Amino acid sequence: MNKEWCKENYEKSVTSRAWAYTPYDAGWDESQKYGDDIHSSPELRAIFSEEMALDAVPSWAEEILVRMIRPLPMCGHYTFPQPLLQICKAIREDRCPEFVCSCYTADSKRKLLMSYYVYCLDAWLKNAPLEIAKAELAMRDNLGKNWAKVITAIYNSLGEPSLQKKLLIKRLIHRLRWWLKTLIWSDDRRNRYMLDVYSGDVRGEEENHSAYGNSPFGDPYFVELKLLEIKELSKEIRETVPNSKKLLGRIEETWLCGPKAFRYLEKLILEIGSIGSENISNSDVSILQCEDTYPDIVSYKKWYSSFMFSLTGWLARNQDAMRELGDITPVKHWLVRILRHRLQLYEKHNTLKFVGAKPHGKSGTKTI
Repeated sequence: MNKEWCKENYEKSVTSRAWAYTPYDAGWDESQKYGDDIHSSPELRAIFSEEMALDAVPSWAEEILVRMIRPLPMCGHYTFPQPLLQICKAIREDRCPEFVCSCYTADSKRKLLMSYYVYCLDAWLKNAPLEIAKAELAMRDNLGKNWAKVITAIYNSLGEPSLQKKLLIKRLIHRLRWWLKTLIWSDDRRNRYMLDVYSGDVRGEEENHSAYGNSPFGDPYFVELKLLEIKELSKEIRETVPNSKKLLGRIEETWLCGPKAFRYLEKLILEIGSIGSENISNSDVSILQCEDTYPDIVSYKKWYSSFMFSLTGWLARNQDAMRELGDITPVKHWLVRILRHRLQLYEKHNTLKFVGAKPHGKSGTKTI
């Protein structure tokens, strides 16, 4: 077999499948437009050569690459550093796990917390008397928060109902409920939440059913946007609300799996509440008591720096540098080199904002 470095051989390689969310994903001819040229990359060429030196890529290694390394979350995921540690464990054990902690995954604790916030928004939308809304919240586990204060702050932040505000909150509620229904976990295969609501094909986009590491559960992002109900609601918002394109985009990007999902929601509520008011929204105001969900940026950056140093030591054939990866073998060396290079590309193009961006705002970075 011809194993020289060229477009045809590269595109046939398993290595070529590892680069979602990076310039390499644009392909051999287009990648340079996005900041990195596949053909002239010495590191990528070296990774390709390592694959070519193998007799074959084992099925377990290809599965780890496709289901775990390729879709590695840029945001870091709210469970950071779990996605990286899970990859290391899979490489050590020569086995890809059934459930991959990646994009569009959230556990029941996080979903439950979001459902409480959605209840508060829904009560405001339906003009529920504040005292009655408080009474129902008081009947439930408080999840460590003072919900009487939270819902009061939400009511006060949203202010008097208006057509514009109500349209936006209605859209926001639907999107948040969509995440509750479609994000999965090891014990939640999109079958535990919002079972009384039909919201479209919860499996995700048909052509992406093997995406995001949890086949057959694909990307649900665009499915909700195609619902007739949502198309009509979004059309009404565009015709009614100033700056609607920007606001609709923010509502669509309320990923529950993002590290700062609740802080993002908090800022969005404040922004919607300021519509029609002369007072500019103060995004530093805390209304959701969600500080305990903020990522610890300082410790995460320190951990990540140590992790990358250890990966490099292990790749230099120092097995003790990272025992989590197990014995150094040609296949594992190739996989780990791909993992390191992906992370380096994230850093270079400032897409790994969770640990790469300068501290910003109330909770550390701009990452949601």
